[in-house]
Amino acid sequence: QEWLAIIRQFGGDLKETYGVPVEEIQRGIQSGVRKVNIDTDIRLAMTGAMRQSFAQNPSEFDPRKALIAARKAAAGICKLRFEAFGCAGMGSKIKPIHLDVMAGRYA
Repeated sequence: QEWLAIIRQFGGDLKETYGVPVEEIQRGIQSGVRKVNIDTDIRLAMTGAMRQSFAQNPSEFDPRKALIAARKAAAGICKLRFEAFGCAGMGSKIKPIHLDVMAGRYA
């Protein structure tokens, strides 16, 4: 909701938008859920950061500068969610799979 307020503050006209509350996801994880989508939270954060960047720097025309803020906001959301969901620091447990192998799983 923090990012939705920022989007609106800087000219966005979004209706109420919600991801699943973190507490509910944590309960789901305790019950065996292993796939969680946080895309809505990431998109809200990126959109809010870009709108804020453009509004605070109205003479800036290089979108890459706004994307710096957007990437930072997205990283912040990911960090918070990974910590909340108990998966921070687990990257070393992920084994890379070649694209051909992964594609074969969907064939």
